[in-house]
Amino acid sequence: MPLEELNRDIYDPNSDLDKRKHEASRLDPSYSGREGENQFIREESWVEEEKGLTPKQKKIVGILLGALATIIVIVGSIVYISYSRKTAFQEDRVTLSIDGPKEADSTQPVRYFLKYKNGNRVKLKDAEISLNYSENFQPSGSGNVNLKQLNANNSKIYIGDIGANEEGSVELTGVFYAPKDAPVYLHANLKYSPSNLSSEFEIKNQIGVNITTSPMFLEVAAPTDATEGDSVDYVIDYKNLDVKSLSDAQIRVSYPEGFEFGFSDPVPSQGNNVWYFGVLNPDSGGKIRISGKLTGSAAQSKTVKVQLGKSGNNGDFIVYNEREKSTKIIESALAISQEIEGNPSLVANPGDTLRYIIKYRNKGDYVLKDVIVSMEIKSVALDMTKIKLENGHFDVKTGIATWKASDIPQLASLSPDVAGEIRFSVPVLGTIPIGSASDKNFIISSIAKVDSANLLNPSGASKLVSSSELNVKLNSKVSFDTKGYYDDFKIKNSGPLPMVVGSETNFTLHWAVTNLSNDISGAKIVSSLPSGVRWTGRIYPSGEKVSYNERTNEVVWETGDVPAGTGVLGPKKEVIFQISVTPQENQTGEELKILNVSKFSAKDSFTGNEIFLEGKEKTTQLPEDASIKPEAYKVPGMQQ
Repeated sequence: MPLEELNRDIYDPNSDLDKRKHEASRLDPSYSGREGENQFIREESWVEEEKGLTPKQKKIVGILLGALATIIVIVGSIVYISYSRKTAFQEDRVTLSIDGPKEADSTQPVRYFLKYKNGNRVKLKDAEISLNYSENFQPSGSGNVNLKQLNANNSKIYIGDIGANEEGSVELTGVFYAPKDAPVYLHANLKYSPSNLSSEFEIKNQIGVNITTSPMFLEVAAPTDATEGDSVDYVIDYKNLDVKSLSDAQIRVSYPEGFEFGFSDPVPSQGNNVWYFGVLNPDSGGKIRISGKLTGSAAQSKTVKVQLGKSGNNGDFIVYNEREKSTKIIESALAISQEIEGNPSLVANPGDTLRYIIKYRNKGDYVLKDVIVSMEIKSVALDMTKIKLENGHFDVKTGIATWKASDIPQLASLSPDVAGEIRFSVPVLGTIPIGSASDKNFIISSIAKVDSANLLNPSGASKLVSSSELNVKLNSKVSFDTKGYYDDFKIKNSGPLPMVVGSETNFTLHWAVTNLSNDISGAKIVSSLPSGVRWTGRIYPSGEKVSYNERTNEVVWETGDVPAGTGVLGPKKEVIFQISVTPQENQTGEELKILNVSKFSAKDSFTGNEIFLEGKEKTTQLPEDASIKPEAYKVPGMQQ
């Protein structure tokens, strides 16, 4: 059948396809493999497959689900326990605070409360508070329970265990010793260990305290203005206002740059800026006057700082009060200076004559009228009755020399850049009067001033004044002598006197040192014994450092330090040693030399001057021993 017909029959609704002829097939619905059997309509018995899990599978799944649930419970418990442990202690839940006054008076008791809090669910073990403070604070009073003071700066307060969510406080009482307006600090450090951890933690806090009063009165007087190179005086007034004594009390001064120290009353204990008082009792005090030169540029401010306090246990200086004062450098049209002719070191000896030269000059742009030059010089070491001036007038009572235009015509009208000189001389006493141990370290101080009546200085004063200070230190007068004795009450001598050829005779030699006005240090006397003179080794006092060299016959006395006033306020410093001689036949009719030239050396502790003195040799001519008759000085001849 053609394809077209087939398509037409298929889509023709009236077509009878069932009647179409075709070969028999097994696929034909009418076909039967066996008689009476149709493969398509044969009824068979079908069994539907069972859906879901078998019982065995269900059992396995149940076991797995149970195991998973157990694991989830265990992991959850671990997570919960870990979270609980972590959140049971938080470092930021521990606090420490310091409650108390932020202002305090020196010497008055103060009270502070150290408050702590544990905001955790676990307790804090072995808690303690460490305290740190400067030596300006001293814990005291009955409120300091469980406080253990470790040193001058540290204490500990033991607290013990702090329970969960517990808080508390400890009391700290003490006293401040500090200058007014000085800030001081109290540092607290809480250390502890959480009960659920092995680590140690700490928390810190501090409080600053401003001091409103001082236990020590301290005041400093200083000039408001000074010209360049001017002499200035600082006066320090101090007093203990506390009811308790201050031990190891001292004052320290910090000088401004450009200050040249001259002298002070009293003399410094250390350097030129430290004064030690030992114990400063309640309501006791004093004054210190310091004099020197101040140099600097115009308009500069020069500040001196003074501190009163004591040395702490660790060597630090504890300040109880301090003051500062400033001096402004002002420009002056007048310049004045002074010097001592031939003495640039400004050190003099008793008996010297000091020849002063005063130089003045107009540095300004205007003529200065009615200029007056004056010099104030005072010292117990000077013989003021013999002062010699070139014109001018000297008032013995005031110690002031004055020169005016009537003495020096140039002073009537001093033109710009014009200068002049004035000379005078004064002798130093040969013997300085010493009445007590304080009569020492003499300074010859002089202040030269020049002023003009017709100009105002920058501070507005009615006269333009310039000054210059000069300080001359006086060396101590030191002497030593050598004496010999046969009859000596300290060391007993023996042997024939007059001396006998071939027989040994003992003598003692005395070295004695006198020191007048300054302490001296490193003193030493060196000499030697002539050959034929024997060193016996006997010395008095036995503790003196006297040595003898057998090979050189040198004798050395290490005299050491010799205080001012030795031999004046008390006995001389002396040592005695014994020697012996055995005259020979060739020495008959002669005095025997028993000690060569002696040389003394030392250093003046005040002026720094090296001292060298030389004594003569010593023979058996001993006029200082009244028991020896002059005829016994020599070795007598042999009797026939």
